[in-house]
Parts: sequence; C-alpha cells; structure tokens
Amino acid sequence: MMNDDKKITVLAAPLQGVTDNVWRMAQHEVFGGVDAYYAPFMRVERGEVRRKDLRDVQPERNAGITLIPQILACQPDHALMMVDALKEMGYSRIDINLGCPFPPIALHRKGSGMLAYPDLVEELFRALADVEGVEYSVKMRIGWDSNDQWHDILPLMELIKPCHIAVHPRTGKQQYKGELDMEQFEALMAASSWPVVYNGGLHTVEDIDEINRRYPGLAAVMVGSGLAANPGMFCPDAKPDDYRRFHDLLVDGYTDLLNGGEAQLVRHLQDIWQTFLPDTDHKLFKAIRKSRTLDQYRNAAAAALAALG
Repeated sequence: MMNDDKKITVLAAPLQGVTDNVWRMAQHEVFGGVDAYYAPFMRVERGEVRRKDLRDVQPERNAGITLIPQILACQPDHALMMVDALKEMGYSRIDINLGCPFPPIALHRKGSGMLAYPDLVEELFRALADVEGVEYSVKMRIGWDSNDQWHDILPLMELIKPCHIAVHPRTGKQQYKGELDMEQFEALMAASSWPVVYNGGLHTVEDIDEINRRYPGLAAVMVGSGLAANPGMFCPDAKPDDYRRFHDLLVDGYTDLLNGGEAQLVRHLQDIWQTFLPDTDHKLFKAIRKSRTLDQYRNAAAAALAALG
C-alpha cells in the first residue's frame, strides 16, 4: 500500500456477486484502508436499468464511502439510460467497463469483448461525451483476443478525456489465467495521455509496494480478488475478532437485503466463501458448502472463523 516515498491511492475493484453495498460497508466499517470503491457493473435488461443495480448504488446505502458506479453496455442508448439514472441519484463520476472477461458478457461485444471493435467503442464514447456534468474513468484489459488491441482504443479516450484508465494487463480471453503482460502494460502507460491505474495480480500489501516501486508514475492501484480474499489486507492490526465481526455484518446485511428466503441467503453466503479467506481448511470449507439451512451455515462458518485464532 505504501513505501518510503509515497502512499499510493487504493481503489477497490468491482467484483460481481461480491463487492456490493453490504460488502463495501462492512469492509469500510471494520477494516478500511480503501480510498474509493467501484460498484459492480450496472446493465440494461428488457429495456430498463436493472433495479437491483440501482438499489446497490443508492447513496443512502453507501453513506460515508466514496463510491464510483460502473456501467456496462455496447449500445449507446443503454449507456445513456444508466448515466441519466445515475445523474438523478447525484453521481457525477461514472466508470465505463471495457474489462469484463466472462464469455457470456464479452461474446456479446460488451466488457473486454468491445476491445476488438474500436468502432463500437468510438460510438459509445461519442454518445457519452455529449452528457454534461459527468466525468468518466475506464476499466479495461489490454485486448480481447490480442494483447495489442489497446493501440486502437487508446486514441479514442480523447473523446471522453477520462480522469484515469485502470488497466488489467491480460486479454479478455485469458480471463484470470496466464501471465500478466507487463511489457504491453508499460507500453500503454508510456503512450497514455491520461493517468493510469494498475489492476491485476495484487494479493498482498507487498505486491502493491512492489508495483508502486516499479511504476512510480501510477495514479493508483485497483485491488480486487486480493481484497475479497482478505478484506483486512490494509489493516495491519486486524485480529481474528475483526474477521468474525466482518462476517457477522455480512450475514446481517444480506438477511435484510435478500428476500428469497433462507435458501437464497445461504447460497449467497456460501458464494462469498469462494473468495473469502482462501486458506480455510478444506474440511471446514466443505462443511460451509454442504450447509442447507442458516443454522448449519452459521455453525460451519463459526468453526472456520474460530480456526483463525
């Protein structure tokens, strides 16, 4: 997070199904250390902005934190629907998703899939640039199916003049596997007229310190799976009781938020453990995954958390 020269700005990356307002508020309350949180992407379905996406970014649900909503669209009219809705909620800063690598999204020319179609990106940017009172940032990969597709995208940034570009140095097709292409990242950073944020493969504070030393010109770092795995990574004095409190806030928050009954609540909490505390003992994790009732889940989770000390 910091070295002897400077403290780097830390941004919490958006992770679908994980870093919603319940997670964000719990992480902020118990651990902190994050300068701004990026909401999982919003999208338009059946001609309207998804209601759960709007609910997630409601200012009253995110009080006390800096939240940047994110939109995902390849159609300008869909993007403008989301921007208009966010402006009505009081947001003047919006992130554009050109990074989502998951095939159901990318193969529909959204997220990182758009990077292979600079004409679509240009059309999207031109439409968004006409909106008054909004500034944009961009989260992107170095390409979809080629590691140099960013060359065609970077000049288009002039249309929206982003406050920064957050770059994950893999292609979309790689998803989260394979080597990070630091050579392409360095070339992009050198060519960019806009501040660059590094995203990808940051799992510890030491990782962040190293990338900060290696690239002192970075505007910030964006941390995703590393922070989801250890929400206390920026809290050096974090104790086992803090992780138990964080978990309790998640249980309470999702109990209030989800209305699909106990089974839905248990499934969602189990999904959290796909990223949370990855060093959990296999048998304890298996007991969490096998839980069918909230009482079973609570008992299994309590055993896993007790193992922290």
